[in-house]
Amino acid sequence: MKALYLKKHFSTVDQIQMEIAEIPVPPIKKDHCLIKVRSSGVNPSDALGTLGYFSHAKLPRIPGRDFAGEIVEGPSSLMGKKVWGTGGAVGLDENGCHAEFLLLPLTAIAEIPHNQSIDTAGAQVLPYITAYYSLVRRARIQKGEKILIIGGLGQVGRAALSICKWKGCHPIALVRKTEDIEKANQLGWETTSEFTGQFDVILNTIGNSAWEQQLSLLNSYGRLVVIAAPEGKREATFNLFDFYRANQEFCGINTVSLDFTQNACLLKELKEGFESGALSPLPIDESMIFSLDQATHAYQTVLKKSHGKRIVLQIS
Repeated sequence: MKALYLKKHFSTVDQIQMEIAEIPVPPIKKDHCLIKVRSSGVNPSDALGTLGYFSHAKLPRIPGRDFAGEIVEGPSSLMGKKVWGTGGAVGLDENGCHAEFLLLPLTAIAEIPHNQSIDTAGAQVLPYITAYYSLVRRARIQKGEKILIIGGLGQVGRAALSICKWKGCHPIALVRKTEDIEKANQLGWETTSEFTGQFDVILNTIGNSAWEQQLSLLNSYGRLVVIAAPEGKREATFNLFDFYRANQEFCGINTVSLDFTQNACLLKELKEGFESGALSPLPIDESMIFSLDQATHAYQTVLKKSHGKRIVLQIS
């Protein structure tokens, strides 16, 4: 099978060169199925992994965390099923999804919503998993709660806003530029460009920027969910007295710790939201769809000029 094969890490984005190699198709095993991968989102973590950003990542390896495809070998009841998934540390600590075939245990199988194509589904997985795990599983958002989504026009931000509306919450997107406010309003989101108001949950995508302001916006029993800590924005202090007196919580989110099976459980829950029409799939720009032969450009684009758009590999 054809697969992206990373033999070394690169020093800069412009130096990234994704090699395609012929790798043996994984042999079928008991209680597993073989999936023909059709599409896969290219995540920032996939691209950063080519730069040696993760010290634990191994070489050589097939990169890629997400997939959407169809089952071509396994139990007869599953043959031809269209499935999707993401595997946490796959593509970093072990071979990932940017290949023509993928072997998975039966416990990791989650069917694609009936109203999504394989190409669309391949673009949704990690952003929606991150947002859902953050807000529903960890922050335990409740109907009527007010939620601040920092970076609401990003991929996770858009997924988070959609999930909040599905769950009956009141989400507000924090964006900075005038054109971003206009774009968010056109999408039907309530927006702000200032750290103002009071919130039950804050989704932090920016690290310690405006840290004291973020803390000041959190209600009693509020939850601050942190999904990112960019370099230079990783240290933060807070007043323990105020924190415990207000019964507040911090939630750190690391989706790398969630394996295929754990993510399949989350995707089964998300499937209901998509099929009901309550959840809106992330849009795919035709200019951001790449073939496996164009993987170098795809990986570079994620880190250079995607402008928040979802990058997708059409693998076969």
